[in-house]
Amino acid sequence: MTRSLLPREHGAYAQLAVPLATALIAARPTPAAGLFAAAACAAFLANEPLLVVLGHRGPRARRRDGQRAIVRLRVLAAIAIATACGALCLASGAARLAAGLAAALGLALVAVGWTRRQHSLVGELVATVALPAAALPAAVASSQAAAGACARSAAWSLGFACSVVAVQRVIARHRRPATRLDRAIVGGLAAIALGTVAVARREPAIVVAIPLVIASLAVAIWTPPATRLRAIGVALVAAALLGGGLALWR
Repeated sequence: MTRSLLPREHGAYAQLAVPLATALIAARPTPAAGLFAAAACAAFLANEPLLVVLGHRGPRARRRDGQRAIVRLRVLAAIAIATACGALCLASGAARLAAGLAAALGLALVAVGWTRRQHSLVGELVATVALPAAALPAAVASSQAAAGACARSAAWSLGFACSVVAVQRVIARHRRPATRLDRAIVGGLAAIALGTVAVARREPAIVVAIPLVIASLAVAIWTPPATRLRAIGVALVAAALLGGGLALWR
């Protein structure tokens, strides 16, 4: 059976796609915005072939799929570079600055994968910042205010970070009693939930984080068994979609 070369970190799809789709739908996208989005998607899809080529998926995967991964990586890298260059040529100065920030965060994420820490808490938190930030240049290129786009990206990162912490505690606590750390996390998530609701009255951009924070709080309180991770992931993706819907509605 042929091994798939699509990214295996399923939560990362939502962290990239939902903020990116929200940014494009919220305003009238320009050609530059579309090219920035295409570059982000191509770079994301190149992650799994890169890990195979580096041997991070194991020596067997590298021997069996290495050549196919090299071809896929070259094609996706060429698409990412070509679309990014086209976007930079068409974009405004503000959008170029946003693209530089997104690229720097993307390189940080690559560094995490290079050192095999993508599944650690730190690695997953880096992803919650870098992946939503890929929507920044597309948003600014669509004539959205840079300050508002950055605020919304930060809100996405906050929501996704809360979900990562909640899921990590589900895994760590599987069939074990609650600890002081678990109670502290529940208290922290409850405080963040109340804070985001309060701040949303004067900063509408943070509304995207509210469903994710509330869902993460529910997971932390309920703490389902680790065997239910797939269902938890579906619930968190639904919360992210709800956050994007609230952003568009506002």
